[in-house]
Amino acid sequence: MKESDFKHIPVMAKETIEFLAVKPDGIYIDTTLGGGGHAEKILVKLSDKGKLIGIDQDGEAVIAAKKKLAKYQKKTIFVHDNFKNLELILSELNVDKVNGILLDLGVSSYQLDNPERGFSFKEDADAILDMRMDQKQKLSAYEVINNYSEEELRQIFFELGEEKFSRQIAREIMKRRREKAIKTVNDLIGVIKSATPPGYRFSHRHHFASKIFRAIRIEVNHELEALREVLPQAVHRLNRGGRLVVISFHSLEDRIVKHFFREKKNEGVVDILTKKLLIPTMEEIALNPRAESAKLRAIEKII
Repeated sequence: MKESDFKHIPVMAKETIEFLAVKPDGIYIDTTLGGGGHAEKILVKLSDKGKLIGIDQDGEAVIAAKKKLAKYQKKTIFVHDNFKNLELILSELNVDKVNGILLDLGVSSYQLDNPERGFSFKEDADAILDMRMDQKQKLSAYEVINNYSEEELRQIFFELGEEKFSRQIAREIMKRRREKAIKTVNDLIGVIKSATPPGYRFSHRHHFASKIFRAIRIEVNHELEALREVLPQAVHRLNRGGRLVVISFHSLEDRIVKHFFREKKNEGVVDILTKKLLIPTMEEIALNPRAESAKLRAIEKII
């Protein structure tokens, strides 16, 4: 991997920095460091007394971010870990409270565009099914597709992918893998094609396999569980007046965030800063089409 390979345009960067209200001497956490785009925008606002803690479970992201942010190394701490371990990470760093936390839940452009990672559903992709954000973990997309039961597959396709042909696709996977293992992105796309009618495949603005790939990725990386785990830790670790900004990319994530924020508001713990859900401008989407589904919510801790 070259540093130049790890490119990721930070989504809603202007809004993110505004809601974080970065204090020059503050401590901030970017829990999904990625290509370092958001992190850099936070770092330029920090004094030499300020600190940014950048966390990512993807080791390649951490390596790339260290290079990109080299000139800020004195005020940056890089952590290769899953953000669900936020409390433990901060305890090990002897950090008690922080001024702001960013959760950008999107998949980086590098992960999507690198065929070796198996995230992309481009039809010419002959990569092995992988989709692991943490390359050290055992569970991969290959394991899910070839080892899960038909009912387990149907459930994750329906619940995590919101795919209406979930039963038909799960059944077709079982049929195909009795003949041989479903190894590559191409193999899986072929299965989805066989299990869905042409009218459905050509009626979407987005690729017909996108929902299935999203469901598998969420399952492989336990994304919703990690989100549910990190949110209360993040609020606990905020100073009074500290802010949490979350950028989600599909309704399942956004629903979890919305309900959690509402619950904490009702408890008198936070104020919701985004009275209305924020979405990217048309100008941003034109420059970065992958920002299209982004949704931003922000809170401020008041006790």
